[in-house]
Amino acid sequence: MGMTQNSLTLPFPNVQLTSFALIDDVWVVEAASIGTVAACPSCLVVSAVRHSSYERRFCDLPIQGRPVQIRLTVSRWRCRNSDCGQSIFTERLPGMVAPRARQTGRAASILRLLGHGVGGRPGARLAARLGFVGNRTTILRHLIRHQLLSDYSAPRVVGLDEWAARKGTRFGTIAVDLERRRVIDVLPDRSAVSTAAWLAERPSIELIARDRDGVYADASRQGAPQARQIADRFHLVQNLRDRIEQHLSGRRQRPVNPIEQRQDGADRANFSRADKRKGLQRLFARVHELFRQGWTVADIARHLDINRRRVDKWVRLEALPERFQCDPKPTSPMRFHAQLQELMRRGVTKIRWLFDEAKKLGYKGSFGHMARYVAHVRSLARANSSPAPAERIVRSLPLDPASGSRISPVVAAAICMKPRPLLTERQVGMLAVLNNEVPGFAVIRRLAIRFQGLLRGCDETKLEPWLSDAKRCGIPAVVNFARRLMVDIQAVRNAVIEPWSNGQTEGQINRLKALKRAMYGQASVALLCARMRPLREVEYHQM
Repeated sequence: MGMTQNSLTLPFPNVQLTSFALIDDVWVVEAASIGTVAACPSCLVVSAVRHSSYERRFCDLPIQGRPVQIRLTVSRWRCRNSDCGQSIFTERLPGMVAPRARQTGRAASILRLLGHGVGGRPGARLAARLGFVGNRTTILRHLIRHQLLSDYSAPRVVGLDEWAARKGTRFGTIAVDLERRRVIDVLPDRSAVSTAAWLAERPSIELIARDRDGVYADASRQGAPQARQIADRFHLVQNLRDRIEQHLSGRRQRPVNPIEQRQDGADRANFSRADKRKGLQRLFARVHELFRQGWTVADIARHLDINRRRVDKWVRLEALPERFQCDPKPTSPMRFHAQLQELMRRGVTKIRWLFDEAKKLGYKGSFGHMARYVAHVRSLARANSSPAPAERIVRSLPLDPASGSRISPVVAAAICMKPRPLLTERQVGMLAVLNNEVPGFAVIRRLAIRFQGLLRGCDETKLEPWLSDAKRCGIPAVVNFARRLMVDIQAVRNAVIEPWSNGQTEGQINRLKALKRAMYGQASVALLCARMRPLREVEYHQM
């Protein structure tokens, strides 16, 4: 389809179209600036004295799927202000093209939109198909420069959380405007100093939703003392569940394996384990001491010559976690230790008989394994002048009535936190067994259900009675959890009465992870921030 000069206009002030032509599949538009005066960009004094002219070349919106190049003749002017340090300046074209730009403002906005939506390389392919001129670096440069402009929004409710630039190694901070439901900024590190400085630049903040990490609590107190802090409700419930799981895991102490028990070997093994535990305690305390002094996780790991992931995990913990010990597998006779001891007390001493009885109970090991087990039990019995060693108290969770396997602490903690109407038929059976056979489980469950109810009910008056009951229950896990809440009690109260939480922030972190993966993990923090934050404006053009 042909075009005439009358069918093409340039919607820019003080610009006159002189000619156009299709050269090498590119529309070349020649125009000239017809302005009679111009203002100096340094002193803003208007000048009417023209010095010379030159030609600028830049691209505009495509026409009929073909690129458009504008060749514009622009004037140079003399500044008549004797006090100005700039004697000659070029004419500015606001609304059309920025100084030294190779794209008009409206073309650059479309490229920004493509880069924000699909990224660099996909955006470049799509732009070329539409008739724009620009590679992936051009598109990303327009996007990042646009997002680096000052943000004039005044957020009132902000959510703070961490995101992993490199899993387990390098972390950053994301800030979300919970009222407008959009990302405000993405910070390259996770530290109280940088977060406090960021908060201090925004005095409009009144509420800060955060997890229970001490870094953001300290940053909020330093950078935004006027703001009220809100502990995230999800993390409160998760922390209670973790405490319950640790409590139930601590009850699962594996019985001493008689195969490994020797007259002196057991004492040496216990002594070495105790020494190792004391060494870890000292190392744990040293890590926290250095972290409180302001050392980074990487510096602590290098200084103490330990794994960086271990340091990052330890700085989040209040105490060194107990080592988790699994139950013996069905291939081990130790899984049926109590039943075999009872059979031996009743006079069943032949290995074949014990092997057959164990098979009926679910033993899947070999006959030789059973023979070694029985031989060492007999040797220990002879050494102690008794027919069999005394049975140790096995503190473990009961068996699942449906499957016959032992209930794990993870499953037990989940059942403890779930209301009865949401339990499945199998979980109801496990709940009945746990209530009957695990001391204090019913008390823990009642307190856990009450705690979730008061978080959903927005009734602050129920918090103090719950804390009192939790401290008096006599269960260490719940007592410690209640005492820990008292350290951050004001943020917990705000979590009860305020509707805000960090759920939006967690969702934005998932979105950030998706963008990182789409860009193969090579995106810089500036590019991630530019794609996470919404564009300031979306311009629509008519051609």
